[in-house]
Amino acid sequence: MAKTTQSIQYAAQVAAGANVVNRINDGRQVSSAAQFALIKVVLDALNVATDVITLLELPGGAIVCPELSKLIVTDDATSGALTIDIGDVVDPDRYCDGANCASTGEVSFLAPAFPAGLGTRTPVVKSATASLDTSLVTMTLATFTATIEAGEIYVLLAYKCL
Repeated sequence: MAKTTQSIQYAAQVAAGANVVNRINDGRQVSSAAQFALIKVVLDALNVATDVITLLELPGGAIVCPELSKLIVTDDATSGALTIDIGDVVDPDRYCDGANCASTGEVSFLAPAFPAGLGTRTPVVKSATASLDTSLVTMTLATFTATIEAGEIYVLLAYKCL
């Protein structure tokens, strides 16, 4: 016999009952007001494995949506393996973990592995302490086994703000 279960979000709404303000833990998680940033990254022969490229700064409180984000590889930037992580200073692969970008095409932030930022929505924190500031979104060239040639990668980053 089929059973009916509740999502964590719905259970929180039911538990809050008549207190409408608390019925949604974080409205950014269920609203449809996503914003998108299209960031162009140019790779060249000077790039090496473990290079970290700062993509953009998000406002404090923003939540990145990995399920709506992707990488667009417009030029074959390498004659070998190129794996990319997207994250921040605290967790370098918070939003994208191990995306294979060795050939042209689109690569979801969810491939090949679900990143931590999908299951745990962590609002961006702006901090005067650099090691705690998660407002700078970074790209790490995680794996790199061949010579990089000139190439372009676009990062389509989806996020929600307060």
